[in-house]
Amino acid sequence: MVDTSDLNHSNYERIACITFCCICPFFVALRLYARISKNQLGLDDGATVLACLFALANNIQTLVAIEFGWGRHEVNLNDHQIMICLLLHWTFQITYKISVALNKISILLLYHRIMSQRIYRICTYILLSLVGLFAFTTSIAGVFQCIPIQKAWYKSVEGSCYNLEAAWYSNAVFSIVTDIFIIALPTYMVYNLQRDRREKVMLYAMFGMGIFVTFTSIMRFTALKSANSTDPTFDVDSGFWSVIEINVGVICICLPPLRSLLSQFVPFLIGSRHVVAGSGSGYPYVGGKGDASRAGEVPGRSRIAGHHEILDSKEELVFEDPKGGITKSTHITVSETRIENSDDIEMGHWKRDM
Repeated sequence: MVDTSDLNHSNYERIACITFCCICPFFVALRLYARISKNQLGLDDGATVLACLFALANNIQTLVAIEFGWGRHEVNLNDHQIMICLLLHWTFQITYKISVALNKISILLLYHRIMSQRIYRICTYILLSLVGLFAFTTSIAGVFQCIPIQKAWYKSVEGSCYNLEAAWYSNAVFSIVTDIFIIALPTYMVYNLQRDRREKVMLYAMFGMGIFVTFTSIMRFTALKSANSTDPTFDVDSGFWSVIEINVGVICICLPPLRSLLSQFVPFLIGSRHVVAGSGSGYPYVGGKGDASRAGEVPGRSRIAGHHEILDSKEELVFEDPKGGITKSTHITVSETRIENSDDIEMGHWKRDM
């Protein structure tokens, strides 16, 4: 027998939306403060702001839908309430896809900022293209999921809709797979850095924040059975995990730029070091052959060296040929490197001696 009691299945979703409406803008504001204070605003910050705005739009849509009966059995709602809930559910699907894509684009633009080696750049470009193209096509498909469009929220209208369940599962699989690639991309880079274990752990943790987002994506995947529910206003588990996924994503992409800011308060936990000159961006940076500065030769050894800022300190990293292994020189020098302005270090643009 179907339970038709007037239960509200959305209380936890309401709490999540209200909480994230407060937390996400706070983290974005901290990120912008950290970047503006160092004159380091970039495209990744713009993508973060847009991701936050779309996440807030999703939260507000969900809260409005809850007021109209989202989370309650459909049989206990009138036609107008059902129509509003389904309309907001339709718009949520579109803004959700854009928000998820912007989270990924923000972290990939960060990778583009701090990674100069060709292979990393190529991987970043490929992932950016895939994420952007997939978001565009799935958003358009979401708009036209039913023909005519209004059938998505007016069930009495004559027409047809494509298989929502298949579309949602394919979208979830793509999101999880790209999350894995994005998390894995800097792993080899950090592994080759000659740092003490604590500092490596902090770098892995910084880049590995996306694991939390991947976890929420997997939880959402397990809840997608509600796509073809006969009681869509009550079966809201997938909607709840969608809210968690996009908002946790916004928080996670804000954390790496906050590293420098947090090091002022918890230097032991964050791994801050004495800054020799200038101020750090809080980002690790990996250079390559195309970005090297001349630092002399070691007899019997071919090396490419460059001054490098990581963990708020300027150090010399040596990329050994031909394997690409990385070692760290303990002395610090800037005598042979010409840097036209402070942004050359922060933004990862290296100048060769002429």
